[in-house]
Amino acid sequence: MKITFKDIPKGFFRAQVSEIKEENGRWGPYLRIVFTITEKGFLYHYKFAGIVKPIPFRQSKLFRWANNILGQEPEEKFSTEELIGKECLIYLSKNGNYYSVTDVSINKDMGV
Repeated sequence: MKITFKDIPKGFFRAQVSEIKEENGRWGPYLRIVFTITEKGFLYHYKFAGIVKPIPFRQSKLFRWANNILGQEPEEKFSTEELIGKECLIYLSKNGNYYSVTDVSINKDMGV
């Protein structure tokens, strides 16, 4: 079998939130949000993760991502489980030797 290796292109891809894991790291607790690519193509069904700190402020990355995933501002009392199964656009970029989700956007074509 012959295989030609190539890089994953940077950019936005249609995806769905498939899992959210609470983890602890060097700088404290964080959420690992796992997205599954839903658009047809060579990345279809591949999974990529993005990291956010569980900071409860409207100016936080978590609030911005939740707003974009839900298509509206999250309620004051919010559960991250509300994000599971929701579709959005994720921005993939290369960090060292791996790819991760570095931003989340609303996909206007999804009717959100």
